[in-house]
Amino acid sequence: MERRNALRNIGLGFGYMAATPALLSMLQSCNKAPDAPWVPKFFTPEQAAFVSTAVDVIIPQTDSPAASEVNVPQFIDRFYAEILTAEDQAKIKTGLEAFMALAGTTDALAITAALEKTLKSLPVEGVDPDAATAFAFELRGKTIWSYKSSEFVGEEVLAYLPVPGEYLPCEDLQTLTGGKDYSL
Repeated sequence: MERRNALRNIGLGFGYMAATPALLSMLQSCNKAPDAPWVPKFFTPEQAAFVSTAVDVIIPQTDSPAASEVNVPQFIDRFYAEILTAEDQAKIKTGLEAFMALAGTTDALAITAALEKTLKSLPVEGVDPDAATAFAFELRGKTIWSYKSSEFVGEEVLAYLPVPGEYLPCEDLQTLTGGKDYSL
């Protein structure tokens, strides 16, 4: 890895660490039931509807709630509007438009097909993916991260231990938590 890239990645890591408290407060505020309908800050209403369907394709409702049920689209919208730089926002918009064009509709089946097509291609080092593929990877990552970081999922779906108890280093996850990941 080149020295400049390494320094840039270190700087980004520190930036993310510094932004974590603000992000966590955003996540907690997004978990409350909205009193008014959601008005997107970053997305257009059509894009917001598309993203809402896409996050439910990525994390559908099973024995745990769907991504839209824990306000993942609202969090992603707010994250993009308040955290990203103007340059990164432009990349996201371009990628979203390319991905929407690839899907062609807000139908869940069309979005599923578009996600399967884009996510099958693994990133190749030194080769930038097309805008739709880059957005698909970005959306999948943000969806999973926001879902697992939401208050409801953290406390009700994942193993939640607000005050750590006894340290059991040799026990397996199945024994300790019934196979659930720990909440942050």
